[in-house]
Amino acid sequence: MQVFSSNPEVTEGPDRLFSKKYYSLVRLAIPKGTQIKRHRSMMTVTVVAIKGEIVFHTDDQETTLVPGQAVLMEPLEFHWLEAPNEDGEVMVVHVVKKPTEK
Repeated sequence: MQVFSSNPEVTEGPDRLFSKKYYSLVRLAIPKGTQIKRHRSMMTVTVVAIKGEIVFHTDDQETTLVPGQAVLMEPLEFHWLEAPNEDGEVMVVHVVKKPTEK
């Protein structure tokens, strides 16, 4: 078992808890009124809301995430996040699926 802790001093942007070539775990702090720019990942991405309301966008959808909710995206899917009303935080897991996984 491995235990990872976030850095409470990170109040904006990424706080990388763990990173290897095909797997990473990042806490992302998004201050009120700010946005993480549109981007995409080569990996499968899971985003779990842990603080505040986060508006999560893709090119086709928009949803508001609250703590305990999550989204799953396939590789190369464009997305961006914003915290319009309050400070927000998400945990972001990037992973490469094995070819046999669905």
